[in-house]
Amino acid sequence: MLAEAFPNILFDAPPRSIVEIAYSRIGAHQITYIRSGKWTGETSAAQSDALGFGESIKLVWLLSGCMAIEDRDRRVAIKAGEALLARHSSDCLLAGSDDYESLVLRLHPSADPAWRDLVEAGGQELRIGCSSAAAAAHAGFMALLRQTNHDSTSELAVQSLFELVTRSANRGIVKPVSDPVAPSLYRARELIRQNIADPRYTPERLAHDLGLSRRSLYNRFADNGVTPAAFIRMVRLAQARQEIENDPSGATPLTTIALRNGFPDSSSLSHAIKSAYGVSPRALRGRR
Repeated sequence: MLAEAFPNILFDAPPRSIVEIAYSRIGAHQITYIRSGKWTGETSAAQSDALGFGESIKLVWLLSGCMAIEDRDRRVAIKAGEALLARHSSDCLLAGSDDYESLVLRLHPSADPAWRDLVEAGGQELRIGCSSAAAAAHAGFMALLRQTNHDSTSELAVQSLFELVTRSANRGIVKPVSDPVAPSLYRARELIRQNIADPRYTPERLAHDLGLSRRSLYNRFADNGVTPAAFIRMVRLAQARQEIENDPSGATPLTTIALRNGFPDSSSLSHAIKSAYGVSPRALRGRR
């Protein structure tokens, strides 16, 4: 059922538990509902195009939990009550939280050419929130999922419900952000983040998780001007720095931040931050 509902997603770590999953193809569109545990995966533009989704757009509507979407231009986190409207055909990494629940709509813009214009600027973040329109749209989509036989009015219902959601939501253009990491290393970064608290996560384990030989791993990183060990350290430092900057009051001990990012103690983390960024952890907190 999972592969049928999401044929364009390669799951690195399939959902730990699928509480409920359902999907329905209605004309040129598809509605999918899923409630599950934590998962990670990636999508390929080539795979989407091969499946005939090249012209489609998608609306990912989070009902519970959160989801991270990362491509070469941006990293977006969607929380419950928010949605992302974007092209279906893209290369990106995906990750869902433990209490993940969402409605995913795949729509073909031939139904309304104006739909394509909604994603031409790179995508839109939609904050749906709690409203009568959102409640009606949610109930409508779930009713269509439960219906076994569809006719031409079903396709009209999908289009009307989509209009109801997008017109009632507060919109914000998803702005691209600069990313120093090359696209070829995105999956490596995600794997390091998943194992970031483990100080024994080495280039050898990274090569194994990527399905590469040690030589192939080093060649890939050499093409990007960095060694695997340096890249792992860079990801650890970037995550630790973000946690420090997001904790200006110092409520979380530096030792705790160090340990959950793979450093043996606070002294090692302090020295690494000073060497990499030229400032102390105390100064980073002060900047905030």
